[in-house]
Amino acid sequence: MGVRPWIGLAALTAIAVAGPARGQGISEERVRAAIDDGTRGLGQAVAGGSPLTGPARTTGGLGHFLVSAAIHATSVEIEDPQRPAGTLDFLLPGVGVRGALGITDGIAPGSALGGFGAVDVLGRVGWLAARDEIEDVTSVYGLGVRLGLLGETALSPALSVSLARAWTGEIAYGEPDEVSFRGDVAVTSLRADLSKSLVVLSPYVGVGIDRTRIEADYTIPSELSTSGGAVAGSIEPSSTHPTIYAGLDFALLLLTASIEGGVHDGNAFAAVAVRAGL
Repeated sequence: MGVRPWIGLAALTAIAVAGPARGQGISEERVRAAIDDGTRGLGQAVAGGSPLTGPARTTGGLGHFLVSAAIHATSVEIEDPQRPAGTLDFLLPGVGVRGALGITDGIAPGSALGGFGAVDVLGRVGWLAARDEIEDVTSVYGLGVRLGLLGETALSPALSVSLARAWTGEIAYGEPDEVSFRGDVAVTSLRADLSKSLVVLSPYVGVGIDRTRIEADYTIPSELSTSGGAVAGSIEPSSTHPTIYAGLDFALLLLTASIEGGVHDGNAFAAVAVRAGL
């Protein structure tokens, strides 16, 4: 077989691969579907896993606090809005600082009840990193409350539940000459966490539910639109998805460190954190 047939075959393959992206337009329905898909992955990236990327223990009441600094990454899968078919998969990294301020230490700290009713106020600030898919660094903020159901003793684990609300600044995707959209993400998260100290290690597990809402505006340039003209619209999708995670806490000299990983709606996320407190 000569060289020319191979060149012809390569050309046909290139046309077959490039043809759908160039020869077909992008429908408004597909762009709306991509944004709707984003509620799950973006929601998980904003919400994260455990409240402090660490064990379930509360702080111990007034005068006590915990501060955690973490880096994290979340896998996101959406309908590819730049092509008429296929999906777009990418990792969305971020950094953040979370804190817990003790309010009460429960009705019976140190007893068999283990401090039932201990309350912490939660707060956070962070940033989602800019990538090819995301135009700029995006700020993340959050507030919440954590309630101790069982404080840790020699025989019992720590058990707590938390309710938090996190929201972002504007997230922008795409360039002006591409399909693009921009919007705000807000997530309400419910978590239940269980942990037990084992000398210098503290394994923990957690489950949760996230309710994510996006308010987004989108544009499709006329040269890419199936309608033959430029398209501009808005959408406010919402989605509820479960999440499950586990981690391991290491006691160091002055700090503690945690490694955490989990899954959400078929995708994964992970975080590494250091924590200090009083």
